[in-house]
Amino acid sequence: MAAVHAVGSNQKRTERLHKYVVANQDCEELRPVNCSYRVMVVVLVRSICILEESSMRSLRKRTISLISAALVSLQAAPLSAQLPEHLRDFPLATRGASGESVAPFFNGWIRNFDDSVTLIFGFANQNREGVTDIPIGPNNRLEPVKYDGRQPTHFPVYQRRGFVGIQERGAFAVVLPAEEAETEVTWTLTSGGQTWTVPGRTTATAYEMSNGERAQGSLKPAIRFSLDGEESTSVQGIYAAPKTTTVGEPVTLSAFVQDRGNREAYPENKIMHYQVGTEWLLHQGPEGVAPKFSNAVVTGRNRAREAGESASGDWTEVTTQATFSEPGEYVIRLRVDNFLAADSKFDNVCCWSNAYVPVIVAP
Repeated sequence: MAAVHAVGSNQKRTERLHKYVVANQDCEELRPVNCSYRVMVVVLVRSICILEESSMRSLRKRTISLISAALVSLQAAPLSAQLPEHLRDFPLATRGASGESVAPFFNGWIRNFDDSVTLIFGFANQNREGVTDIPIGPNNRLEPVKYDGRQPTHFPVYQRRGFVGIQERGAFAVVLPAEEAETEVTWTLTSGGQTWTVPGRTTATAYEMSNGERAQGSLKPAIRFSLDGEESTSVQGIYAAPKTTTVGEPVTLSAFVQDRGNREAYPENKIMHYQVGTEWLLHQGPEGVAPKFSNAVVTGRNRAREAGESASGDWTEVTTQATFSEPGEYVIRLRVDNFLAADSKFDNVCCWSNAYVPVIVAP
């Protein structure tokens, strides 16, 4: 009776599978990527049914051969043939070491106190290795043209943890005056045989962000180039007076930084001010060259190991020695974060601020 019951169950199972295949027989037109896998599942389950119906060794061997043939046929089928025509230029594959494109990203927008709007942009270098340089011009442009020139030309590869770990968020920002707050600003990048354009605009509330306090009082850190000078507490940042140097001669770049979080109002906080992290990056420069920095990256955790996790909240001077191998005009970006705080993380596009240093390098 058990054998009869098993055969009957398998017959019903096979009938259900047959109905499934009939119901999805047009999947080659509607869902080409999933179709082969559906067929493979049907083949595998039917094969299991055959194994359950008989323990004959020869039949089992034939079934295994059937499974192998199905898998081989699926593997042999070119993936491009399974894709709709309009997607065949974008095959599913691992990222190449080089030759891939750099994609611009719109990270979000902020309504400022004076009703101006800040549009925040980042990028993702899709190569696994190396750096891509795209000079400002037809292949790297902001429109309207009056906003052109703030974007990076140097695009490193990133492999961070977290969501979209290859993306560099908040590399720069464009500020629209209140009377132009509805203007759409586009960033276009052409590289690796692809052209990408991303619009920055205020029409989507899902992209709206804030300069205000985070859940436990964190705010974007402050940066100044002199203690009594202009202050950056934002992604758009401030610009220092240009520095000058010659090829091979180190130049000192310095700034004052501060964690300005307002954490006293949140009783769960045991630390009122955290050690900040700093990173000096090449933002713009001649194609194919990059300066060398001393202490290019010092994380907040590294500073906490030396001085304790809790900071005084006072201004701290940070410096680097930059050495250039080629003459030209460069822009160096200083990014300052307070990622030691629980409510400040890179994936949340908070909390860090930018500041920029132009450097003119003579031969």
